Amino acid sequence: MLNNNFQFRKIHDIEEATFDKSLERFYGNGIEGTIKENIQNSLDARLYNKFDRPVNIKIQLEKVDRSDLPGIEDIFDHINALQGGNDYTRETVNYMKEQDCIEEVPILTIEDKNTKGLTGAKNGQNFSSKDTFGIYAYKKGVHSFDESDVIEKSRGGSHGIGKIANNAASDINLMYFANCDFENNQHIGGTIHLIEHKLNNYCFRATGYYSDIDENGTLIPFENYNHHQIFKKNTRGLKIIIPYVRDEFFEVNKIVKAVCDNFFLAILNKHIIIEINDQHNNNIIINSETVKEIVQNSQYYEIEMEKMKKIFTPLYIETYLNQEPREIIVSNNQDNFKFKLYFNYNEEIFTGRVAILRTIGMKITDLKVNNRVRKPFNAVLIGSNKEDSYLKSLENESHTSISEDDIRDKTEKRNARKFLNNLQTELKKIIDKETSENNPADGAINTDDLFFKTVSSFKKDLQNNTEKVVLKKDDEVRKVGKTKERRDKEGAKVSNKSKNKGSKRRPRKIKSDSDSAVETFITPFNAVSRVYFNKKELLNINIIEAGLDSSILKCNLKLKIIDGSGNTIKEKFKIHEHYNAIIDNSNNKSCLVSEDTIYNININNRNINLELFINKDIQNNLKFMYEVEIES
Repeated sequence: MLNNNFQFRKIHDIEEATFDKSLERFYGNGIEGTIKENIQNSLDARLYNKFDRPVNIKIQLEKVDRSDLPGIEDIFDHINALQGGNDYTRETVNYMKEQDCIEEVPILTIEDKNTKGLTGAKNGQNFSSKDTFGIYAYKKGVHSFDESDVIEKSRGGSHGIGKIANNAASDINLMYFANCDFENNQHIGGTIHLIEHKLNNYCFRATGYYSDIDENGTLIPFENYNHHQIFKKNTRGLKIIIPYVRDEFFEVNKIVKAVCDNFFLAILNKHIIIEINDQHNNNIIINSETVKEIVQNSQYYEIEMEKMKKIFTPLYIETYLNQEPREIIVSNNQDNFKFKLYFNYNEEIFTGRVAILRTIGMKITDLKVNNRVRKPFNAVLIGSNKEDSYLKSLENESHTSISEDDIRDKTEKRNARKFLNNLQTELKKIIDKETSENNPADGAINTDDLFFKTVSSFKKDLQNNTEKVVLKKDDEVRKVGKTKERRDKEGAKVSNKSKNKGSKRRPRKIKSDSDSAVETFITPFNAVSRVYFNKKELLNINIIEAGLDSSILKCNLKLKIIDGSGNTIKEKFKIHEHYNAIIDNSNNKSCLVSEDTIYNININNRNINLELFINKDIQNNLKFMYEVEIES
């Protein structure tokens, strides 16, 4: 062994003085990104392909002395030599330098068992495609493939850069890993991601590797003789060690939620068992039995349905366990993909989402169904190996969304867009069908009187537009009248002017005081759409139909009651007595309400779009006139 430091490759000049952009993207995912990446890696490396035994994962939060971290003095020599080229980089560099004074360092470790571990450590940097140690330790953007095609399709990893999530969780972008393979060979490695920099008159690359190096300059891993317990790994598998963990990541509750939110299916199916320990020796076991209790514990989750608007794990678990799956088929122009959909319609649910999961048991995203996000449903969507393979091609690098954005081939991109659109369409059909079945019409409407009035009105209109010719007493015949000629004062014929059908409607404006800050317009009934079901009301007002300027972005809305005779009641309508909440669907935020007026409503795509929740003891039988107020 030549030294016990981090190895940075020397370069001629500094060309790029910015941090790897993936660090910021994974940091934006919070502790969830780190937990998701490591548990997914453990599931991919499972020792028993059919999950005859679950993968065991131990997560530990603790603090250690700075002196227990190998190569740390060398690390801060490089950090203190960094020079940022812009404000953002300089701020980051200065913050990293401040960590040099910390003596008791917060550490996060993630250790797995019943996994294969990394292979081929002895080959170091001269690894083959089968040496997973070399790929993990010394390569970026390289994904190792399993020999079994079935297993490879089900695996979570695909981009080969997710391991940088561990560096992103550290204030100085540092991580170590300890490995034990099937022959009980134990090695230790690590990486740090900085920027290109100059130290002792030499320029260095941004990435440093905690590794030995031979006489030829080839990186070879250290055998793991580290004395501290956090670096020990003497059972087959991998252990991740992240020092200088960010403060916001060093929280047990957030780790518990990250585990349950992303792997509730793998836990329920007994594919993994998670043990979490904090620095105070508190111990939490998450398995198929305890996960249901955890997600119903208000310490971790919001357990009232009407308040579940961002995290839906308790609903997903209930849906998966209590609903029979139905099959849906989604096409992408070239092929059909079959999924199992677990669907739960419940009027107490306020926000509808679909959890899209891989068969390995990892959730990819909480899918919003277009124009159905406020429908009372919850769903879980799972495919098979074929579907897994296709979903993997649509995932982003952090496995948090699906889209066609990263696909370069034009045909495949078009097919992916078709798949995503068809998925939305199929889900909408099911949601609408369930909504219709759970909200049947109250009964048939007698239209006899309506028909009579329509016919009567038509006859009167016809009479008014025809010319009468009297034949004899009490008898008359009508013929179509000719359009009367219009003449000017001199008697010359003037052509009739027909109405311009494309002319803009003039809004009915209510006269206001000269010093008023707003102008008020009456909304015509044809511009208003109201849909009512189960104590909810959806209100849509098209401002173009109302004759208003399409450039208006915000407005107030005043509600006035219309009585049975069609007259407007002068007494102010008390909105809070009828509605207990009003949501602006353009931003999913509650509206400010005072007496009869709703304030600061966003106008999105020329529409006012509100969701109103009616008080339980109120009947929805009121007819309103809506007045739109805009700034003068």
